[in-house]
Amino acid sequence: MRTHTFRRICGLLAVLVAAAALLPPVRAQGPAAIQPARISFFGMNTYFTGLERNARDGEAGVRTLVGRGREIGAQWAREELSWGNIERNGKGRWSWEPFDSRLRAAAEAGYGIVGMLLTTPRWARVADCAARQSRYAAAGVRAEDYWCPPANPQDFADYVRAVVERYDGDGRADAAGSPRVAAWQLWNEPNAWETWPGSPAEFAVLLQAGYAAAKQADPTAIVAVGGLYVFDGGWRDNAGHSDGLRFLDEAIAANPAAWSSFDALAIHPYMPDVAPDQPGLYGAVTLFGRLLTARSWLEERTRARGGPARPLWITELGWSTCAAGEPDCYTGGPALAGGDPADPDWRATLGPSAAAAYPAAEGPAPASAELTALIGKTEDQQASYLVRAHGIALALAVQHMSWFQLEDKFDGSARNFWEEAAILRTAAEGYAPKPAAVAYATLTRTLGAAAYTGAGPLHTYAHVGNGPAPAARFDLRFQTADGRTIDLIWRNSGAEQVAMPVAPGRSVELIARDGARAPLQVEAGVARFAVGEAPVYLVQSGAPALAVSPGELAAIASPRDRPLTLDVRVAVSGVSPVAWSARTDVSWASASPSSGQAGAATIRVTLDPRGLRPGTYRGALTVETALGARSVPLRLQVLDRPFRLYIPRVAR
Repeated sequence: MRTHTFRRICGLLAVLVAAAALLPPVRAQGPAAIQPARISFFGMNTYFTGLERNARDGEAGVRTLVGRGREIGAQWAREELSWGNIERNGKGRWSWEPFDSRLRAAAEAGYGIVGMLLTTPRWARVADCAARQSRYAAAGVRAEDYWCPPANPQDFADYVRAVVERYDGDGRADAAGSPRVAAWQLWNEPNAWETWPGSPAEFAVLLQAGYAAAKQADPTAIVAVGGLYVFDGGWRDNAGHSDGLRFLDEAIAANPAAWSSFDALAIHPYMPDVAPDQPGLYGAVTLFGRLLTARSWLEERTRARGGPARPLWITELGWSTCAAGEPDCYTGGPALAGGDPADPDWRATLGPSAAAAYPAAEGPAPASAELTALIGKTEDQQASYLVRAHGIALALAVQHMSWFQLEDKFDGSARNFWEEAAILRTAAEGYAPKPAAVAYATLTRTLGAAAYTGAGPLHTYAHVGNGPAPAARFDLRFQTADGRTIDLIWRNSGAEQVAMPVAPGRSVELIARDGARAPLQVEAGVARFAVGEAPVYLVQSGAPALAVSPGELAAIASPRDRPLTLDVRVAVSGVSPVAWSARTDVSWASASPSSGQAGAATIRVTLDPRGLRPGTYRGALTVETALGARSVPLRLQVLDRPFRLYIPRVAR
């Protein structure tokens, strides 16, 4: 049994992870000026450009969704720029709306954009597209005709070149307003027959042609392989589906140039019927295991074939809240498990969308019917799994993650399982947030500017690659630039009371998954709180510090002047308010107040020259706290007849 501690794996990843991909300098004109200049972690499948939104959401609805996504902290929008729509009327006959206006709206809101280049217009498809559809339907797989490969890869390359050039933001042949699409994906889930009724070799040719065309149009663009569904790296079912890594291996074997035709490996590690860290699940197919497998695949192929280290992306991952009792959910598998799969009425156990995928009027259930056993999760589970999945991805150095999804572009009309993976409700419900949207906002606000530093002291999870995942506690530790320590903590099963060691002098706050905040008392260097399956954030303030300003007080006076008053500011950072005291060491100076308890305070220092002979007098104000003491030198120069210069006020 291979067992790896979380600390050891994360230490290795810190050495192996590729450097963050840089984008070209942002240009001053147009909306691109506020788009991110670097690939960052937090993204969302937004589908603002979906033509399905025209009737259901309209431009006002899209504007609302654009704003909602930014409000919850999404930094990147993953958008479809479908060839089947953009060039649907024939070669060179382009239809750029609503793509221009909606990409511009996203750019103006500050999103970076990942553009998906996918689907094939009718005029460009392989001649045997219908035959392929029929062949796959016999195996229980429904593939829409627009997913068929192009007959001529050059047509696909011409489309890629035109789209990338239009949205590269360089000011030449650009769309109005110059929205910048900085990253691209070539196709989507090509290892699934549903979205690529073709072979790995055909995809390799498409990948090579598309990559070359994108780089010709914009050499600075980042081009990722279309998101590959991954399971254990080698899986293949009886219907011919295979793991994305196995599929890509076969594509590269057929056309070695495909290895050099992507800048990032994008995967879709969907696991809709279990938690990302499900206890008892075979370790290799937990989210932790799938990410390790994908990274190992990248490293091993890079050693064997050469080329630069490439980052790992997740461009789709989510959980549906579609419940087993709803007619739209895919619930065939569990229902069939209790009956006879050979029963000709087996389709009655499916929701309407699932049943439509198996159009035969009678006959036994195909072997792939078990794939319809997708039972949704509660909204509370969806919210917790979202945070836990992001935490695991951050800990395993995933460079970018686009969550699936913000809001369903079909607005519930497609009647399928995946539309309820949305974290905002439908237009009719006012795009109200589900708990997952609130959890996402808390996640981005809390960890958006933090860096992962390793497992925290409460961490008990150890990854087992070839055995069942243990019930355990996760403690992922992050650090912010201002010195705060943030622990993201949860259990993958059950709940318990825990005790977290706290650094001396630091204040501690507990933030719930949904953003509720509560200060914690620290007793004997320990904070105690409850941990369950809904993650929490334990935030320790930065290293305590005492600041006293200004650094010196100086004044000039005559023995006949009245006392002078000057202010000293005391500030304590990184800790709850502390007690302080102030004193002077000379008779001609005093401090008021002389003590207090606060994070910040003003001490009024009085210098009294009365009765002093001419000369220079020195002393000190000392401020003492549990964090130490600071001294402010005092200097009073007493002159019999001080010379004072008054500058007149001049006005025109």
